[in-house]
Amino acid sequence: MKANKQPSSVASILIDAFLKGKKYAKTCKESEVFANWDRIAGDRIAGVTKCERVESGVLYVKTKSAPWRQELTHLKGQLKESIRKETGCKSIKDIFFC
Repeated sequence: MKANKQPSSVASILIDAFLKGKKYAKTCKESEVFANWDRIAGDRIAGVTKCERVESGVLYVKTKSAPWRQELTHLKGQLKESIRKETGCKSIKDIFFC
């Protein structure tokens, strides 16, 4: 049996409608990635990385070293899935480690 979902407040419904209407929703979801990077990436990865920007669907992440860049390249798929799961952000299509 499905758990009952809490009803949405009128304010949250209106804010969501406003953001979607003004196309700010994408930017808000992307900013959630920055705010929640520690939880998305985990403490170990977050300790050696920093989200820098999002451009044209690409999240640019600064890494501490070349070996970390190489390792994280192999974890791109997992990180993108974690981004979608944790924030609901679907506009980030790729991650570039620099």
